[in-house]
Amino acid sequence: MDADTTADATLSRIALAIGEPARTRMLLALLDGRARTSTELAILGEVTASTASVHLNRLKDENLVKVAAQGRHRYYSLRSMSVARALESLGVLAGRDREKFKPNTPEPLRFARTCYDHIAGTLSVLLHDHFLRESWLVHRTGGSNYELS
Repeated sequence: MDADTTADATLSRIALAIGEPARTRMLLALLDGRARTSTELAILGEVTASTASVHLNRLKDENLVKVAAQGRHRYYSLRSMSVARALESLGVLAGRDREKFKPNTPEPLRFARTCYDHIAGTLSVLLHDHFLRESWLVHRTGGSNYELS
């Protein structure tokens, strides 16, 4: 098999992966640059959680998405900017605007909640930024850990 045939086969596999409507909806939901859980992507893809898992594995196998584990959750995002550009170009050809993601998490939980051993939500981000501005927290060199000052 020569390089052209291999490239043709790869392009065909990617087109098939993108061409399934649920997978397309999942990919378009990731265009905003935010990572999402498989549960969120199942809702946006309008499929069950188990079906979403199969679709996400296919997208991962075709190097369209990447996954990052955080605690007990796995967060999916687009593999690269080239994937985002390709999807945006296809969207132009399709002549469709995509809908904005609307979280179904209640507003009080989006504002403030605890998550295992830390706080989460909008309030936690505001506190984090305030603590850094006041120098109450300082980034440790070479990592994502903090030091109390």
